Amino acid sequence: MNTADGGNWVELGDLSELSDGQVRAFPDLGCFGVVVCRVAGALHAIDDNCSHADTPLSEGRLRGTTIVCPLHGAQFDVRDGRHLCPPAWEGVVAYQVIEEQGAARVDLTRACSPGASNREVGGRFETR
Repeated sequence: MNTADGGNWVELGDLSELSDGQVRAFPDLGCFGVVVCRVAGALHAIDDNCSHADTPLSEGRLRGTTIVCPLHGAQFDVRDGRHLCPPAWEGVVAYQVIEEQGAARVDLTRACSPGASNREVGGRFETR
C-alpha cells in the first residue's frame, strides 16, 4: 500500500498479543524477510538476516533492544539496525512500524531488490 508520504506500507495484522521480549518473523516481506520485535511496548522491525552470516535473526535471542544472531553471536540494535559487536561489521536495515487500532504496518521503502545478497545491503562476509 503506497501512501501520500511515499511509503510502501504493508499490513502485518494484529500484533497486540506479541509481548515484550518476543519476536515474530515475516519471511515473505522484503528481500530477506522482516523480524518484528516488541521492546518496552513498542514495535521495531529489521531485516531478518544477519549482515555477517546470512542467517535469520528471528532464530536468535532478543535481550532488551539487542537481537543476537544464533550462528556467531553478532548483535544488532532492533531500534535502528546498527551492529553492536563483531563478527558483524555492518548493520541491517531497520523499518518504521506503526501500530494503531489493532493493526500493525511496516514501511518497506528501504527493502532491497529481489535477488540481492546481503553484501548489497552492507554485509561483509558470506559464510554459508
